[in-house]
Amino acid sequence: MMLADGAIRSGKTIAMILSFLVWSLSSFQGGDFIIAGVTGGALRRNVLTPLFGLLEAFSIPWEWKRTESRIIIGKNVYHLFGADKDNAQDKLQGMTACGAYADEVALFPRSFVDQMIGRCSVEGSRIFMNCNPAGSWHFIKTDFIDRAGEIGLCRLHFTMDDNLTLSPVIRESYARAFRGVFFRRYILGEWVSAEGAVYPMWDDGENTYVCDNPDRRYRGMRRFAAVDYGTVNPCVFLDVRDDGSIFWIAGEYYWDSEKTRRQKTDAEYADDLLAFLGGDRNVQIIVDPSAASFKAELKNRGFRIQDAKNEVREGIATTAVLIAARRVRVERNRCPGLMGEIHSYVWDERARQRGEEKPLKEKDHAMDALRYLCQTRTDRFRRGEG
Repeated sequence: MMLADGAIRSGKTIAMILSFLVWSLSSFQGGDFIIAGVTGGALRRNVLTPLFGLLEAFSIPWEWKRTESRIIIGKNVYHLFGADKDNAQDKLQGMTACGAYADEVALFPRSFVDQMIGRCSVEGSRIFMNCNPAGSWHFIKTDFIDRAGEIGLCRLHFTMDDNLTLSPVIRESYARAFRGVFFRRYILGEWVSAEGAVYPMWDDGENTYVCDNPDRRYRGMRRFAAVDYGTVNPCVFLDVRDDGSIFWIAGEYYWDSEKTRRQKTDAEYADDLLAFLGGDRNVQIIVDPSAASFKAELKNRGFRIQDAKNEVREGIATTAVLIAARRVRVERNRCPGLMGEIHSYVWDERARQRGEEKPLKEKDHAMDALRYLCQTRTDRFRRGEG
């Protein structure tokens, strides 16, 4: 097995794809191989696009049978898998593979990784993996990296210095973008656990403001509403104004059915949202994609809906970048729920000791709405960072 881990933008993905491609074509003819990504979309974006570019550059003929989720290169067949679900390993059952390539393997369920290794039973088979670091208790760290000599793992640790295409200015911009545990992981490439507050870079002075004249202050800004839908759990709406650089959280709606002892229907929440927005339907509503019934109600009323990107760890990292850069500002007098949650939003210690990494699921509803906003609407921020 070979594992490439380390800093973001360090070139490990291209290095591993090229290594896997050259090795598989030179070692086998007519073999079956596994190529896996976190999701089908991530696999196409992170692996297939650069893979096809390499094949074209080396004039190697290939055929992508999209409906069959496989690529034929030479006489070899490369089967494509998404590993985002706990039962994803079932797709590998019964397969005999000559080798495997796993992209961002630290995000895979353990069951898929074990099944993938077990499927590579042909003599001479090899497994190529890459990932960014996660927590120090993650199974990739404890069961693979820490036992490298015992299990025959070759570890290649990458830093940004290994990517010769990055200029010093770009490296510095990435270093400035991250703080705390995210800096140590994504820039230094360390396997460190997230402990304590999820957003320790939050500053009550720098990340808040007071607005006395909304009509004048928000004039010309785009408007969004970020929604964390709940029936038994609280339901939160955030009124967001976007000036092209900063997300201004201008107000919040926070309905706690347990505290009020009354659950609201989708129709009542839709009424409340319309009133919360002052009757303005020309607002894009960012909603958790799982809130199917509420989305249907909003669409029937003429609202414009966008499914939120709901990757928790990536979303937290993106939100942390924006908070640290002071590109998230909250009207502290009109968002008491969010202001209360931001200080009590912590990592789950018990989950960390199991090798998992997730926030404690308590008082996190405004935090979820904020994460939906930041992860769904930040492409331009990333472009701005170079």
